[in-house]
Amino acid sequence: MILFYFAKPSLFSRPVWITLLEKGLEFELVPVSMEKGGQFTPEFRALNPFCRIPVLVDNGFCVTESQAILDYLEKQYPQPPLLPSDVQALAKVRMVQMVSINELMPAIGELLMQKPDQQTYARHRAATALTVFEERLGHAPYFGGQQLSLADIVAGVFVPVACELGIDLVDHPPLQTWLDRLTARDAWQQTQLSVAEKDRFLRSIRALARIWRKRRRQRADILLNSAP
Repeated sequence: MILFYFAKPSLFSRPVWITLLEKGLEFELVPVSMEKGGQFTPEFRALNPFCRIPVLVDNGFCVTESQAILDYLEKQYPQPPLLPSDVQALAKVRMVQMVSINELMPAIGELLMQKPDQQTYARHRAATALTVFEERLGHAPYFGGQQLSLADIVAGVFVPVACELGIDLVDHPPLQTWLDRLTARDAWQQTQLSVAEKDRFLRSIRALARIWRKRRRQRADILLNSAP
């Protein structure tokens, strides 16, 4: 039995959830409340000592880190395949996954935190990622060609969030067509946040950002006041 420990607002949980659905696997959802600190309980810490969501347990085998979980699911349950066999197509898929994680996701984080000094760079970073995506997509329906891939699943979770934060796809019509194709799929529909859930998530993130900024100012004041 597959147990999937997740938090619905988590952008790292949703690609795994979509992959489980796209592969038609039987699994049990185990919600972890980030708002209540569920990821810090002794029970969850035993699964992941870094207290990060998601976690997948398959017949007792525990996998952490979302990209490792995706690779595990692809190898353990290869049908339908979500990675192309062609070496160049595979490289393209991996590039899109890594740009999503290493460039677009940090930009989304900076946009969510609403730090004035980082907004311009965050928007540039996100726009550059979208340009790369459009180039990699070309005229194909999906990044791996004719078939849905892990790149579509990962980027297809992050791109709509960037759009909601003011990153426009008006200059990237192929990406808009691609995104419309993805969001119409049942797996995207099933895992979509409601308006209320989305608003609550954004409020909690921004409240946390204000706390972090306050604490950083306090630490800076302490250092300045203690300087000789």
